[in-house]
Amino acid sequence: MDYKSTLMWKEINETPRIFSEIQGLNKEVMSSLVKAIKDSKATNVVAAARGTSNHALVYFKYLLEINSNYTLSLSAPSVLTLYKGKVNYRNSIIIGCSQSGKAEDVLEVIKLGNEQGAITVAITNDQNSPIAKSAKYHLYCGADEEKSVAATKTFSAELYLLLWLASELANMKDNLSHLRILDKEVANVIPQIDELTSKYAEKFKDMKEGFVLSRGITYSIALEATLKLQETCYIQMKGYAGSEFYHGPMAMVNEETPVIIYCAQNMGEHDMQSTVRADQIKVVEKMLSLGAPVLLVTNDCLLTGKFRKCNDALINFSGAEEFTMFIFALFAQMFACKLSCAIGNNPDAPRALSKVTITK
Repeated sequence: MDYKSTLMWKEINETPRIFSEIQGLNKEVMSSLVKAIKDSKATNVVAAARGTSNHALVYFKYLLEINSNYTLSLSAPSVLTLYKGKVNYRNSIIIGCSQSGKAEDVLEVIKLGNEQGAITVAITNDQNSPIAKSAKYHLYCGADEEKSVAATKTFSAELYLLLWLASELANMKDNLSHLRILDKEVANVIPQIDELTSKYAEKFKDMKEGFVLSRGITYSIALEATLKLQETCYIQMKGYAGSEFYHGPMAMVNEETPVIIYCAQNMGEHDMQSTVRADQIKVVEKMLSLGAPVLLVTNDCLLTGKFRKCNDALINFSGAEEFTMFIFALFAQMFACKLSCAIGNNPDAPRALSKVTITK
């Protein structure tokens, strides 16, 4: 199957257009939401989602807790829906994230938040969905209908909205300015990622299992890249934070378990850059010492060319980690789409899956 004929590929390539329109669609709601949060006494954020949307919220947790005084906890919706737990959401900010807006367990979290007087926020790609209508504030992905089962453009839209919200709450003016040109940056880097993913999809098309690692702000790409490979290629993958991987899972690595490592260039002070890079070098060297085929995806030129037998995917992109996340998302999506087609699958219609998954 030609990957260029798939809906997944076409939807991935809609990302720049979505980014160019998303602020116009949400400007008034975002302004009202940020004011309501800042005027309140709430400092605790509770976020509920499943699957891809939950991975976007993991990214948001890092952004919020690194740059502001807000603390974010990821909800376990079954506490309400299955166990009828007594949760106190008063003085909290509740965020329900669901591309379809139909996740019933996420909806229950929003409803309880409304009953208890919390600030409730929905992030969906359907303005008429139950979650969008139930929350006090709705941030709209504006990605048009996503027809391929694997979420791509909607994931990127969720990341954008969450980075925007975090930057507003933390008064990060540089980020807010950068967001306004992100559509152009993404459009410029797509040809690079297209070339790199074609090269490595061909090289790794025979893998049957493996791991995806990252850490910090981009940790959630390890989770999301794993999911994309699982659902489109049926490969037994598992995503971990690099730091967590040492606590047991590393024992499964050998010459037949590829490890994909996403390493974002840290743009902080010199000492932080050195610390982050040393940690990244350590994990790459360890995986290579175990004989694993390693694919290093990075925008840090000081990491590439250092390791014997390492497959380097260097993306020419200069930006803080929170923006590199968007570039990594594109790589993960394109790689999965091409790999799926290379092994004879249809990434638009994975077996046993449907576009909307409703959990209770």
